[in-house]
Amino acid sequence: MSVAENLRDRLQQLDPNEHEQLFRIVHKYTKDYTCSDNSVFVSSASIPSECIAEMEAYVRFCFDQRVHLDADSAERMKYARLAKTD
Repeated sequence: MSVAENLRDRLQQLDPNEHEQLFRIVHKYTKDYTCSDNSVFVSSASIPSECIAEMEAYVRFCFDQRVHLDADSAERMKYARLAKTD
């Protein structure tokens, strides 16, 4: 799987707010995009490598945050169960 395919697959897993933040990153580098009612289409040919790198860093950040939030949620649930048993 290429880097672009891997990034595309991870982009599909993001929530709407994260997509909006990605659009802001893309918009800094190019104004060459097409909007529809529920999507923004950007040609990968019009995105410079710096933009791709910034997008990859942001996507990595999003997934890292999910891991931390999931761990925190599990920890809170553990303490909630402990509090109920006392």
